[in-house]
Amino acid sequence: MNYKYTLDKSSKKHKCPFCGKKTFVRYINVETNTYLNKDISRCDRESKCQYHKSPKGNQPLVNCNTHVVQQLPSSHNESVLGAYGRNYTNNNFISYLLKYFAPVDVKHAIKKYFIGTSNHWSGATIFWQVDEQMNICAGKVMLYDNITGKRVKKPYPHINWMHKVLQVKGFVLQQCLFGLHNLCDYDNSYTICIVESEKTAIIMSVLFPHCLWLATGSKANLKEKLLRPLKEYNIIVFPDKTEFDDWNKKVQVLEKDDFIISCSDFLEDKNLEEGGDLVDMFQKMESVRNI
Repeated sequence: MNYKYTLDKSSKKHKCPFCGKKTFVRYINVETNTYLNKDISRCDRESKCQYHKSPKGNQPLVNCNTHVVQQLPSSHNESVLGAYGRNYTNNNFISYLLKYFAPVDVKHAIKKYFIGTSNHWSGATIFWQVDEQMNICAGKVMLYDNITGKRVKKPYPHINWMHKVLQVKGFVLQQCLFGLHNLCDYDNSYTICIVESEKTAIIMSVLFPHCLWLATGSKANLKEKLLRPLKEYNIIVFPDKTEFDDWNKKVQVLEKDDFIISCSDFLEDKNLEEGGDLVDMFQKMESVRNI
């Protein structure tokens, strides 16, 4: 039987966008001997990655064991950084920072973390997730109180994604660590500190700039796939209070996968409410006063 398409039978392989390994085999049009679209491919790491998108129907194949369908991630055009990187007088989070930090430090934080402004809600902030290859994976829109610096959760949690705000059809969200794009400025002699909140990562970067501060964006996002670009670095994770056991279990798994990583219990004995983080603790310290 003659087939119109076949997997590339040469030894040439490409970097898989899912697992990061050079195990991506592309499909070829037999008649023209040319590659099909780069997403129509198969990862050879069948037991771990399992990505396979067939030319037939141009649909991803379902792995029978896991029943997971994987699609190539989407990204925003780089123009969004400039388009939303302005109007900081109408950004509640920036107004909050300016109450406690010098304008030059706030300006540096804005530039370092690509902090944006959105009119989705008046005063809203955009936290762009840009990976180590400068792909703009996502933009999280959040609204903060400009006095307390707390998230606005009433009458509902004010959180959204820019691909939804912009109504981008077919956008496949695949997150990365917030602040990951800064990795190019830090060799593996530096320590990488990971917290949950984007707000906390930004403030800690001002207070302790000798480390690179990143954020997971949620407690569930401390996972191997997101931490993979940091594998050669010394990593310390700082879970929110009462989350130590959960994150420490994940850290122990990552250690077995050769990550140089530890989990700090620094907040566990501090007089904080459940879910309190490093910024909440430093609020209590006279040295940085009411941050």
